[in-house]
Amino acid sequence: MKESIPPNPQSNLCKAAGKRVVKHLEKIKQMDLQEEIIMDILSRLPVRSLLRFKCVSKFWMTLISQPYFTTKHFNHAKNNQSFQKMLLLNKEYSFHCSSLSSDQLFEDIQRLDRPCSGELWGWKIHCCYDGLAIIGVRNYPDNDFILLLWNLSTRESVVLPNPKFSQEVTCTWGLGYDSTSDDYKILKINGKERNEVLALKSSFWRKLDNHPTGDNCALSDMDYLAFRHGALDCLDTSSNMGCLAFVHGAFHWIDSLLNHSMVMFSISNEVYGEIPLPEGLDLVFDIMHSKQGVSVLGGMLCVYSTRIHHREYTFKLWVMNEYGVKESWNQLFTIESTDLYSITPKYMFSDGEVLLRCSQLRRSGSVFKTSNESSGVWPQSDSECIQDGFVYTESLISPKLLTWY
Repeated sequence: MKESIPPNPQSNLCKAAGKRVVKHLEKIKQMDLQEEIIMDILSRLPVRSLLRFKCVSKFWMTLISQPYFTTKHFNHAKNNQSFQKMLLLNKEYSFHCSSLSSDQLFEDIQRLDRPCSGELWGWKIHCCYDGLAIIGVRNYPDNDFILLLWNLSTRESVVLPNPKFSQEVTCTWGLGYDSTSDDYKILKINGKERNEVLALKSSFWRKLDNHPTGDNCALSDMDYLAFRHGALDCLDTSSNMGCLAFVHGAFHWIDSLLNHSMVMFSISNEVYGEIPLPEGLDLVFDIMHSKQGVSVLGGMLCVYSTRIHHREYTFKLWVMNEYGVKESWNQLFTIESTDLYSITPKYMFSDGEVLLRCSQLRRSGSVFKTSNESSGVWPQSDSECIQDGFVYTESLISPKLLTWY
């Protein structure tokens, strides 16, 4: 007859404790799964809604404010056309934004509060990237120069260090993200002085060795736009160009010293290089007869030109399908017109159509139209004087968290 072994109390306690641990871990997994589901849902919402939802609870406030969530939200936004917006500027120094959805284009226009208060003597939108804008401001009556980094969606802004050299209108600016250092950098080029770069995590501008430049730089916008003495001026000269085109980790522009290539500047190793231009693009640095510029459409490098002959304007647009490969240049379309000039490509829709900003004869300001020949222009009324538009993606990226000073 076998002896019965009495139960071990310690063993029973261990089993009970083990079950509690398993249940606790399962609960944590459920909570983590719920948090991940909530995060995934929230990351698909517009910034305007998320700013309101921060007031729902401390948990949501913490969740939406996390850098991981900001990145997740932006990665979704940049691939979703409903998150693409255009910043519109008019002569009254007011900001408006419009959806870039092809079926709602310029239908839902909302006014934005300007990023700084007080009376201003002058201002200029230098460039936009990842939902952030670089703005130069001169206050009144001191005429002091202030450089701002502004999130167009959250309205948050921060004052940046002033460059060491001139901030005159001949300066051209670009903003881009350096994945190597996980930092945003601003490049300022000036044909008369040394170029400068500012990494937002630092607190100072650094001088750069200049790439040899000629008298003319053709950039992503042909017109210079500035608010001065209470009104917007739109000047179209060889010395007043737009912003630097940023794609594939580099800034790009055309220079008069180079006949068959454009200048590129790598943001990571900060070295200059060249990108070959397409066949059939004749560079003529004479604004009375020809204009050319560089832009980015659908993540691809673009170059465009307008030839002027007997009051007829011929616009051509090329895109580089494979970055750095000359043979991959593809001419998208040609527009011939007698009243539209200074055409600038702004945005490419999912169907391949391109939104163009144009200057129109006998009319102040700018008009917008698509590359579709049958499309009309906006605004239709002369009373709505739009000076320019800057494409941006909605984002939660905080200017204050990008700067460490």
